Amino acid sequence: MTRTHTILLVDDEPEIRAVVSTALADERYHVLTASDGYEAVRLLWEHWVDLLITDVRMPGSVDGFQLAQQAKLMRPNLHVLYISGYYASAGRDAGPTYGPLLEKPVRPADLLREIQRELAGLV
Repeated sequence: MTRTHTILLVDDEPEIRAVVSTALADERYHVLTASDGYEAVRLLWEHWVDLLITDVRMPGSVDGFQLAQQAKLMRPNLHVLYISGYYASAGRDAGPTYGPLLEKPVRPADLLREIQRELAGLV
C-alpha cells in the first residue's frame, strides 16, 4: 500500500523522534521531524503537512497545545494527535485541543490506528 500523507512529528526527545519516525516511514508515510515548536512552525510554512503529532510538554518551547493552536491558524484543516509521558497531568485546560491524546510510551499499533483514524478520508 502506498501512503501519500505527510506527518510532522514534534518531540524534544531525540530517541522518541527516531523510533517513531522510523516506524512511520516503514508504513510509507513521509515524515518530517522537529525538536521544538519553533522548528515545527518553520516546517509547517515550508511543507504541506496532513497530520501534526506533537508532544504536550516540551521544555524551553511552546507546549504541544500552543503549537497545535498556532498550526491550526496556519492550516485549519490540519489533523492533530498529541502524545505525552505525563498523560495524567497533561490536562485539557491549557486551551483548545484538536485531537486525541496518547500516553507515552505509545505502542506502535495504537499510534498507527490513531493515525489512520485521523487521516481517514484524506487522499
